[in-house]
Amino acid sequence: RVGDRVSALINSDDPAGKFIWEVTSKALLYSSERLGEIADDIVNIDRAMRWGFGWEMGPFEIWDSIGVSSTVATMQAENKVIPKWVSNMLDKGNNKFYKHLDGFNCYWDVNKEDYLPIPASPKELRFVNFKFNGSLIQDHWSASIVDLGDGVAGVDLHSVLKADLNPIDGSILQTFHSALEWVKENSYVGLVISSDGPNFCAGANLTLILNSAYRKDWDELNRTVKIMQDILQSIRYAPFPVVAAPFGFVFGGGFEIISACDRIVAAGESYIGLVEVGVGLIPGAGGNLRMISNLSRKIKSAMPGAFPIIQKAFETIGFAKVATSAKEAQAIGYLQKEDHIVVNRDHILSEAKNEVISMSDSYEVPEVESFKLPGKSGRLVLEGTLKGFVKSGKISEHDTLIGRKLGYVLTGGKKGGPF
Repeated sequence: RVGDRVSALINSDDPAGKFIWEVTSKALLYSSERLGEIADDIVNIDRAMRWGFGWEMGPFEIWDSIGVSSTVATMQAENKVIPKWVSNMLDKGNNKFYKHLDGFNCYWDVNKEDYLPIPASPKELRFVNFKFNGSLIQDHWSASIVDLGDGVAGVDLHSVLKADLNPIDGSILQTFHSALEWVKENSYVGLVISSDGPNFCAGANLTLILNSAYRKDWDELNRTVKIMQDILQSIRYAPFPVVAAPFGFVFGGGFEIISACDRIVAAGESYIGLVEVGVGLIPGAGGNLRMISNLSRKIKSAMPGAFPIIQKAFETIGFAKVATSAKEAQAIGYLQKEDHIVVNRDHILSEAKNEVISMSDSYEVPEVESFKLPGKSGRLVLEGTLKGFVKSGKISEHDTLIGRKLGYVLTGGKKGGPF
């Protein structure tokens, strides 16, 4: 977390730590001195710094995270001037600018000298608020199931290993399985998959794959991949609508999660891509299938899986193309025209919930798709393209090896070609 990192820095007993403390303490004091001048409350100062300057946390949020009482004591020992309203708050026995009280997120109001609920749009939903009000259904290591109200359940990703990237692990997969079962058993109308973290999901936990590879335990690796495939397919063919609400990094397995859903409500600032070839892998949990499916709807063709579609998928996956916005993701084929783009990331969970409710009335389970893949003839064309790239110095011999494996899968392997 940002607060933990700042705390570690300012408490470092070296020149760098002392410098960071001086900069941070003066920034916090300056922000508190400007209250009433640039904004009427601390909430909007924090929002200005987050929304306007790209800070992950505003100054008063940072101050809370590093400890208000202890840092004020240090500032006073250094003869720094503490704003009167901050001293008054501490004198009244309150040592935080923000608190959660009676089911509401509250802030310290200088004029009333008390905590007031933070004004929020009804479109601003966060999983943490539902957990506070008793709507937590199941809590796992890296994900939780939450009751979002109106018959909609949600899966909140919060990786125990790296919460800022949410790599897919066994806990997340188990939560997906449990959530699907819970929605069915309790007759809820559908499911939303999202997160409160900085990024939706940056892919699978590659350590699991590496460990199996180092041990040459190919059976274990196959089981791991098969479990991911089966769970994501169960999301795809669930008897109720499943909507993903991605944002930030949506790489590799992150794309495979959202593309298995019926609909995607993406934040405008989303970075989406199948990037596996960058680490010498190819998508293994449905990414290839979803790209072929998406492109078959995007590129008009009489035959689903025709070579122009496979060639486009090969180029997109083989060059690990990453869309730098949700709009670009639609152009590339990671998102479809039916998917929604929401500029304000704080609104995506609400929009996704509404989409589930809207789809539930007339929902029908998707039909299983079939593709007539080009087989060996298409594979030869792709391999010819790879040879040309090697000669021109655009890719290495190892890139060619990975490209051949990708081409084999995309063209249908031994089962592709004329039927």
